[in-house]
Amino acid sequence: MEDRGEVLDLPAARAEAVAIRASFYPAARYLGRFENGETSTAGTGRRAEVADWLADPGGGAMLHLACHAVVDPEAVAGESAYLLLAGGERLSAEELVRGAAAGRDIALVVLAACRTGVSSRGHDEAFSLATTFLAGNIRSVVSSQWSVPDEATSVLMYAFHHFLHAGRSVADALRAAQLWLLDERRDRLPSMPDTLRGLPRPETADWAGFVHSGR
Repeated sequence: MEDRGEVLDLPAARAEAVAIRASFYPAARYLGRFENGETSTAGTGRRAEVADWLADPGGGAMLHLACHAVVDPEAVAGESAYLLLAGGERLSAEELVRGAAAGRDIALVVLAACRTGVSSRGHDEAFSLATTFLAGNIRSVVSSQWSVPDEATSVLMYAFHHFLHAGRSVADALRAAQLWLLDERRDRLPSMPDTLRGLPRPETADWAGFVHSGR
């Protein structure tokens, strides 16, 4: 979200992205800051950097976005749904459709942000940040149906990638992560770093809004 024109920080999302990359995708490109405040040499995560990655036909087949998202059904087209990136820059749903359709072959997009599965406009309620990726020929998308807190999202997302890395399908990995959070006697995920393990136990409503779309 924005507060008086500035983007509110997401420290748990930063820890989430760093931990997921380190544990499961060590060769992946990381855009943004690290937990010590230093910026990745690959970039800060601004609009042009994300758009360029989408348009590039080479490279990885998974995109994980731990950032803010804004959905405003009252706004005009082009401003009704967008990702809020570094420096307060916006990447609209319309731009995402064009970039995803013209660029690389992506198997999975994870939208670890608020209301990314909520329709922003259209009588059929089908136009959302999640469906823009599906329209761009992305095979699977994970998105949220309501606003979700930073810390709860991060724990779920790490667990999701843990089960995905263990060989489950996208839908099964998301379900396994949610069932794991429901289990009060759950085992610790062995690779989960202390920065995430020490976060408060999430309430069910904090993470239950995440759904899988696609195949």
